[in-house]
Amino acid sequence: MKKISIIGGGPAGLSMAYYAYENNNKFCLHEASSHVGGYCSTINHAGFLFDTGAHRLHNKDQETTEIFKNLLKNDLKLINVPSQIYSNNRYIDFPISPLNLIKYFSIYVLLIEFVKIIWKKLNKSEKRYNFKEISYYNYGKKIADEFLINYSEKLWGLNSELLSKEIAGNRLKGISIRTLIIEFLFGKKTKTKHLDGSFYYPKYGIGTLFDSLSKKIFYKNLYLNDKVIKIKHSRNSIISFSTNKRLIDDFDHLVSTIPINLFLNCLEPKPPKKILAISNKINFRNIILVCFFLDKKRINKNGSMYFPSKKFPFTRIYEPNNRSKFMSPNGKTSLVVELPCFDTSEFWKMSDKDLINKIKTFLFDLKYFNQNDIIDNKIVKLSKAYPVLEKNYSEKIKPVYDYLKKFNNLTISGRNGLFKYNHIHDHFINARHDIRNINKI
Repeated sequence: MKKISIIGGGPAGLSMAYYAYENNNKFCLHEASSHVGGYCSTINHAGFLFDTGAHRLHNKDQETTEIFKNLLKNDLKLINVPSQIYSNNRYIDFPISPLNLIKYFSIYVLLIEFVKIIWKKLNKSEKRYNFKEISYYNYGKKIADEFLINYSEKLWGLNSELLSKEIAGNRLKGISIRTLIIEFLFGKKTKTKHLDGSFYYPKYGIGTLFDSLSKKIFYKNLYLNDKVIKIKHSRNSIISFSTNKRLIDDFDHLVSTIPINLFLNCLEPKPPKKILAISNKINFRNIILVCFFLDKKRINKNGSMYFPSKKFPFTRIYEPNNRSKFMSPNGKTSLVVELPCFDTSEFWKMSDKDLINKIKTFLFDLKYFNQNDIIDNKIVKLSKAYPVLEKNYSEKIKPVYDYLKKFNNLTISGRNGLFKYNHIHDHFINARHDIRNINKI
């Protein structure tokens, strides 16, 4: 079995470590921060628990689900909490169904929109090269503008014409002429599997998934506060790497899950200037979490609330208690506001006090709580939370991955390594495949 070194202790790195452990590989993992889980962690603030994002364990891969069921036992529950979109001063259920849209727009307006959608699909020359075009093609201008375009531009920080069509995903999955007719005639929603539907969630937050995993697989082979600063290569092989604490050269294979541009800038000798120029143009989106801890039993029953309107600087709000009642002290609750931004944003540079004051005015207007309800607050800033998928991004960064393929003992993984918007189960599927391939080399 190969001896494997893994850089990065987020979900991708830990899934690699798990399958290395299961395959009897010798391995070690180096994490720059003081904890595992990366941006899929749970923070404890004076007895209030909240996740660094509205994370979920989707039951999309049975093997992954069983791993965590075995680890957490009864502390992992299958839950089904509603989500809603707030638009034009009212809420609409999410995932959206035609019945939702009938109530929101009226049957007359909606039928006109569906006729336009059919006409577009019959028009073979309709352009579908970017996110905006594919959204208009699939859902029509009115529906797309209301629920997709503005939200996505806030989330990704770019005009929708500059975004890859891949980011559309299945956000409005279930909207079709067939479901429109069925829901109109029978007056009830058709069942649609969606990422915002049922999912598994741990009793004490998403971070316990990875805390429990690390306790199972690590003994002396986990190095925290161990930031990689140099990666040496020679003759198409990675021969060693240095952290702020040690030099590591006793491995057969290296797995990196850190941001791809950070990895390239650590290489020595340096990659060609063309490769570095491409990697340094890669954009990553930051997220600011603005957290309020409240002397209230509950705000509402939603797991997540989405805000497509650009009058709100944030994209999503979630109430941790609605995922597990153990996320707050008895009789209390909390709200976590997600605010995406770039390093250059005024919000990223703003003081914690100013951020709190700015965001809470919106929440007061939404009547979620008032000043007397606030027990405490906290700001958490997540740098490089996810890569920005620009139009034709895969073609633009292809030379980078072609360059990295020359290293015969290197595997790149992770959301910011592969430049893919992966979920927890995706990381485990990838790791299962990658460790198998590493051992075959």
